[in-house]
Amino acid sequence: MTLIFWLQFVAVCVAGAMSPGYSLVLIIRNSTKFSRLAGIMTAIGHGLGMGIYAIFAVTGLIIILATNIYIFKSIQIAGIIFLFVFGILFIIQKNEQLLIENNQNSLNSFLQGFSISILNPKILVWFSAVFSQFVKNDSTFLTNTILVITASTIDCIWYILVALIVTSYGFKDFFQKRINTIQKISGAVLVIISILLAINFF
Repeated sequence: MTLIFWLQFVAVCVAGAMSPGYSLVLIIRNSTKFSRLAGIMTAIGHGLGMGIYAIFAVTGLIIILATNIYIFKSIQIAGIIFLFVFGILFIIQKNEQLLIENNQNSLNSFLQGFSISILNPKILVWFSAVFSQFVKNDSTFLTNTILVITASTIDCIWYILVALIVTSYGFKDFFQKRINTIQKISGAVLVIISILLAINFF
């Protein structure tokens, strides 16, 4: 693997990570409603989900997942349900300080980040399209490993940065004063996205 090759891959991964979507909504919501740690754990969970898709890509399993209509449809349905349920919960949940221990809150945040990543069919399509340009039949194990780690790490770092920014001085006060509004807007966005996805699906 050459440096130019790797930098091209990094550029693609950065562009993919920074594209706005419901993952970003979830990171901002968890960071502002719970804590900076919750946002960071959500980011780590999301990065792990991306890493799993990256592993599928370099092993060729991503093609099977993307082309098998039953598997792909199942992921789509699960993703739609997941987004809709989360959106409704965000809307109806009261803006109160939840009495949850930090480690439990962190685990929940991690699982939310992982779930929204692994149940996102757009990520499946993205990996099947993008990784096919970088994974070759003669790629070495080391090259594939670097690609997997790079994709997962970039995604994780980007969302950690988002969590740090929205909980930083100035931003933190702004978001905390409007946390109830942010909570409900986040929920509404997820519900609308899930409905649009359902319409397109059927």
